Amino acid sequence: MPETILIKPADLLIDEQNPRISQPNAGQHKALQSLAALQQKKLQRLAEHIIQFGPNPADLPIVMPFKDDLNRYVVLEGNRRLAALRALENPELLADSVDAGVLKAIRKLSRDYQSNPVDQLQCLVVKDRDEARPWIELRHTGENEGAGIVPWGHEESGRFRSRSGALPVASQALNFLEQRGDLTPEGRKKIPVTSLKRLIDTPEVRSKLGLEVQSGTLSILADGKAVAKALLYVVNRLSSGKTKVTDIYTKEQRVEYANQLPTDIVVTPTLASGQGTAVGSAGTVAHSKKVAEGLRRGGKPRDKLIPRECALNITDPRLRQIEWELRHLSLTDFPNAVSVLLRVFIELGADAYIDGTPLPTSSVAAHLRQKLQDVTNDLERIS
Repeated sequence: MPETILIKPADLLIDEQNPRISQPNAGQHKALQSLAALQQKKLQRLAEHIIQFGPNPADLPIVMPFKDDLNRYVVLEGNRRLAALRALENPELLADSVDAGVLKAIRKLSRDYQSNPVDQLQCLVVKDRDEARPWIELRHTGENEGAGIVPWGHEESGRFRSRSGALPVASQALNFLEQRGDLTPEGRKKIPVTSLKRLIDTPEVRSKLGLEVQSGTLSILADGKAVAKALLYVVNRLSSGKTKVTDIYTKEQRVEYANQLPTDIVVTPTLASGQGTAVGSAGTVAHSKKVAEGLRRGGKPRDKLIPRECALNITDPRLRQIEWELRHLSLTDFPNAVSVLLRVFIELGADAYIDGTPLPTSSVAAHLRQKLQDVTNDLERIS
């Protein structure tokens, strides 16, 4: 059975039969230079990441004993990491194998590395190549129908990053449409987000849609209804295939795309740059009149607790999931489940507000009544 042990980097050897190396068994120095020549900037970025965070503890190098030498090991998986460590230990080993800019950067990184070098690496030791083969193949040959690593798409990556920062601009735009009720979750899945990102990242396109980006936040510079109409035109053409990635791949193509948008779609800004409304709050504002009109008209009783026209700006992942359920559960079929879920929704919402403000109230210890009273008082104070 494989076991994990700590090994000094000096006792690790680059696998001279590594698939990344075109000429196998040429010696350790040649193997290092071959990897460096192939990786270039990627090796520099890996070295930067190691200095900032250390070696990845969630992805252990797989090694086997070197011949009968129990003190040295061949790295079967993790040769890029070992090459980065070798480069940080002695950048001159890469001379004549990487671009001058990469070598200069690694020399600078090396000075930082020397003050806190990696003394030992946690490694998974196997007896031979055959024992390592299933894991290496799984690591490097794609999804393998779900058995391997299934990479995140643009949306998943954005949601992960949003926990410590702002959502990607394209995701903010889609949230805006979904919160307004103009885009369903099913329809959202059909949109090629990378193509939408290309368009919204292009200033000429944003200006035609009544959008701007300030410090990573997407804002609208006109009436929300007009901006939503323009955005829907763009995403609908992307999801239907009428706008293909080959049509907007270059900057020149995207500028041309912006210039050819229909005149009834182009948005005329009514707000100056820097004075826009963040899309997170724009969805709610855009539908306030519609909600009020619906209340005045009355009409048949609704079967969902949160109606379609009610736009909520919710960023917490769990609260968003509960919101989605409250929008879809039938009040007729599941009245008790909806009432319990609403109570959870209200309390978690209060907890999120208290933790994010923060208020003196403890979101853990206080009763719901006290939480709601303190949240209400704070909202009245800032209104």
